[in-house]
Amino acid sequence: MKRTVIIGDVHGCREELEDLLDAVSVDETDSIVFTGDLVARGPDSLGVLKLARRLNALSVIGNHERRLLEIRDMERGGERVKLPAAPRRLVKELRHEDWAYLSAMPYYVELPRHGVAIVHAGVKPGLELERQDPWVLTHIRSLDDKGKPSSSLGDRSWAESYVGPPHVVFGHSAQRGVQLHEYATGLDSGCVYGKRLTALILQNDEPVAPRSRRESALISVPARKVHFVPHSS
Repeated sequence: MKRTVIIGDVHGCREELEDLLDAVSVDETDSIVFTGDLVARGPDSLGVLKLARRLNALSVIGNHERRLLEIRDMERGGERVKLPAAPRRLVKELRHEDWAYLSAMPYYVELPRHGVAIVHAGVKPGLELERQDPWVLTHIRSLDDKGKPSSSLGDRSWAESYVGPPHVVFGHSAQRGVQLHEYATGLDSGCVYGKRLTALILQNDEPVAPRSRRESALISVPARKVHFVPHSS
């Protein structure tokens, strides 16, 4: 039975990713897609990328991958970018095959057989995927009081105002944890912050289940430790 396994933000947590793959019992017939932010903040970004390549997994681009590519391009152009120690070390450690994998990440992946589109952060409601701003796809968390996309948490997720099709599966908003909306599912459950890593499992050509039954399609594993403590601001 061919399954599609959609995995939320990993952020360099290779051991937890291995735990999740074991819990899902992934095999060579499964298609694996990540919601982006495979890298940064966690302990083993290179190990996560190596595992993703070995699995022949797809991933949309997250804000962290986008930033790494921007830094690379600026430095190739002769601009010196000031960075904290951890991201500076990651930029130096990434190998040719890692950069190639990051560079190939699309802003969205469509899975017509499931009626699903996968993005990292979300979409501006009412606008077709191909017309979405790349910043929105990688940064949105809410809509401001004028209905404009915002990266702040806000009072309400953008997904509360979104009406499909397609059903959008996304990550990026760890503060809210798993989100089950009528036409959208959020999978960032804050693994790198010591919480959980979560996957949505879709069988064969099935669509995403209604909210009342969707939890049965989710599998998650606990983080092994707190890998990153965000700033309070």
